[in-house]
Amino acid sequence: PRGRSLGWAADGLDSPLRPQAHRRVACLYTRVCVSTHMLPTLHDHLVAAYAESGRPWPPRASTRTPPPPPAAAQQAEHLEHICSWHAGCCNPFFVAPLPERRALVADYGHGTIAVVCLLSGSILHVISLPPHTEPCGSSALRRPLGVARSAASLYVVDDVAACVLQLDLEGRLVRSFGGGGDSGLRACGDDASLPLLAPYGCAFAAAEAGSACGGSERCRTAGAREPLLYVVDSGRHRVVAYSADGRPRFAFGRRGSGAGCLHDPRGVAVHGGTVWVADMCNHRVALFTAEGAPAGAFGRHGSGPGRMQYPAGVAVSRSLLLVSEYVGGRLHVLSLRGDALQLLTPPPAAAPPG
Repeated sequence: PRGRSLGWAADGLDSPLRPQAHRRVACLYTRVCVSTHMLPTLHDHLVAAYAESGRPWPPRASTRTPPPPPAAAQQAEHLEHICSWHAGCCNPFFVAPLPERRALVADYGHGTIAVVCLLSGSILHVISLPPHTEPCGSSALRRPLGVARSAASLYVVDDVAACVLQLDLEGRLVRSFGGGGDSGLRACGDDASLPLLAPYGCAFAAAEAGSACGGSERCRTAGAREPLLYVVDSGRHRVVAYSADGRPRFAFGRRGSGAGCLHDPRGVAVHGGTVWVADMCNHRVALFTAEGAPAGAFGRHGSGPGRMQYPAGVAVSRSLLLVSEYVGGRLHVLSLRGDALQLLTPPPAAAPPG
């Protein structure tokens, strides 16, 4: 009974006094076990300990946030795994949603863009660009990574050419932009005219009527209501914003771990004037405004709720933020503010039915 009482009292202590109180409780417990003499009560020791630290007794109730409920309880509330499939893809990377439960899948291994049915996993259409047939003189689609869609275009980040390919909705090449090889090497800074060095993910933000930018010079340059394509340039640890027709507007981010810094970023998502970037080697998600101003970050390295292991993909679905990991294969379900809601580890992919 004394052991249970001691354990309960120690667990109820506030964290600033916890080490000192634990030492006192351990000492008291030992003395009670080996002596039959009357000793001061645990209450007396705790009152004395708090008095020595200048804190009132009894302590205030803990304000610590309780841990999230188990994933099984949240499964029905947030996400539920439906099926897994190979879909005939080889090393699929980023995905862009399409109407009617379809999606664009960047098939890195095959060098194509696959239109996939999300329910059956079957490939409905394949977009490819044979070499030396493009009208604008750029290289063919060889190793697609990021993919995004606007109302009139598809945008594909090509890993080999280190550029963005703009296609029409029929899959024909319109233009390429952002390339230039290793010009500038690994220079940092927000110069959007520097060519992409190692582009990765991309996300398209449509124009929003009545949007405002607060009068910043950067926003006046880009246009407050202009649709923008955000492209992660992992090689320069930054994000570059382009107009819908491929003109560079501005860039933000630099290598580091502080506010506004990135380290090997990968995925990007845009929603409601906020840009989320999967800051992979900082094990976090970095937030920016639509104009590129730092707006916070959340996450740190680890395996528990809210902790990440090399996050690479990020997407917004209604009021949820989804973050996938490069290492571990887990899927984090978060609120748009970064609160941990659910942590999923999908089962291994299975062959499509039939």
